[in-house]
Amino acid sequence: MIALTLFWAATGLLVYIYLGYAFTIRLASRVAGRPVSKAPLAPNATVVVAAYNEERGIRVKLDNILALEYPTGRLEVIVASDASTDGTDAIVQSYGDSRVRLLRIEGRVGKTACQNAAVEAAHGEIVVFTDATTVIEHAALVSLMPNFADPAVGCVAAQLTYVARGDNLTASGGTAYWSYEVALRIAESALGSLIGVSGCLYAVRRSAYRPIRPDLISDFVIAMQMRAQGLRTVLEPGAICFEETLNRSGEELSMRVRVAIRSIAALISERRFLNPFRHGLFAIELLSHKLLRYASPFVWAVALAACIPLADRMFYMACLLGQVALLAAGIAGFVLHRSGARLGVLAQPYYFVLTNIASLVAVARYLRGDRVRIWNPVRT
Repeated sequence: MIALTLFWAATGLLVYIYLGYAFTIRLASRVAGRPVSKAPLAPNATVVVAAYNEERGIRVKLDNILALEYPTGRLEVIVASDASTDGTDAIVQSYGDSRVRLLRIEGRVGKTACQNAAVEAAHGEIVVFTDATTVIEHAALVSLMPNFADPAVGCVAAQLTYVARGDNLTASGGTAYWSYEVALRIAESALGSLIGVSGCLYAVRRSAYRPIRPDLISDFVIAMQMRAQGLRTVLEPGAICFEETLNRSGEELSMRVRVAIRSIAALISERRFLNPFRHGLFAIELLSHKLLRYASPFVWAVALAACIPLADRMFYMACLLGQVALLAAGIAGFVLHRSGARLGVLAQPYYFVLTNIASLVAVARYLRGDRVRIWNPVRT
């Protein structure tokens, strides 16, 4: 009886995490969506690039920003260098455009601390954060800004598109996962507010920005900051940016563990936002989209273990074999990927297993006391 209860409780929760929540939030957004009141707007803007040892790409990044469609006199760029030890600072200083400034920060303090410092130095009414590796589409900035005509909007996220660097499991699995994630974000934005943004490109009212704790992930906490002030965080599908996928499983796993550790730290630090009696739908989104997602490997383990004593019945034997097959397919994906094989059919189970392993490792490392502040660029 205990095994039966555990199996159905765990299975029901897994179905909600991966299917039920997505269906519910998309349906609700169509029924009760809140449109943003947009109007033509081009305020003074500061684009912030937090960089550490980006000499290989920082000039291209600056070229990309300054070629964007936006009034020349209303744009400035701050490169916040996190104590770079290569030629990043020299390239920025010699760039030859008065709109570009270097803000060197000593002590290797991490991305979030660099962004905090850059906002203090910014002159723009709107601060736009972007990663050094992100390519911004020509009209992205002018697409972001009209959302700020709505006084209820505090933060606007761009539409990130992943570009696969290679035909392999990590790249194809990553793009498929992101398509699912984008659908959730579109629905959450339409319904009220995103619970987080992609750090590749997003804009914030400078008046609404508050310094974020350096060990917390800024592109997650920013939505909570907005919520605390009664402001929305919305998605602008017309503001497009591009980022290459990581094409090696080790890189992807490392990145996902790092992001998960910082996100878990943020959920614990800002746990007041998990109270649905105070924060309503925003809290439900946080619980469903983030907290339960990180808990899913543990829920899955319960469902798998509960099947074992029930396996003398055909249905539960089939469930057990199905879960084992999914796990085996994911592990096979790791092995085959490392050997250079390209078997696209394994992309979905491979990436599903990879993301669950990342959550499992991140929770274990967080409980062990690991905290992540700094990052290293991944370029090949």
